[in-house]
Amino acid sequence: MSYSTDDQRILGEIERGLTRDDPALAALIDTLNQQFPEIPERPGAARSAHRNPRVVAAVVLTVIAVLALILTAILGATPTPPAGKDGSPSSRPAAMAVHLAP
Repeated sequence: MSYSTDDQRILGEIERGLTRDDPALAALIDTLNQQFPEIPERPGAARSAHRNPRVVAAVVLTVIAVLALILTAILGATPTPPAGKDGSPSSRPAAMAVHLAP
């Protein structure tokens, strides 16, 4: 990771202050830095970390469309009448039944 000259200067001052204030901690950090050196970044690693706005928009629109289809299916379904005691659709009382004459 590259830093600007101002950032490098500030980090240098922090490191010098740390070494002066707490030499044991500075020695421990130096030992850890030697054991775990920085891994150089792959050339395309920085680009893959950023999301393509078109892909994000496509995913968001797809999720919205799927949710709209699900809600349409749920809210647009015709309710089924409750079943009667014998499992057949509930029958209406004779007074409410509609009879068609042939």
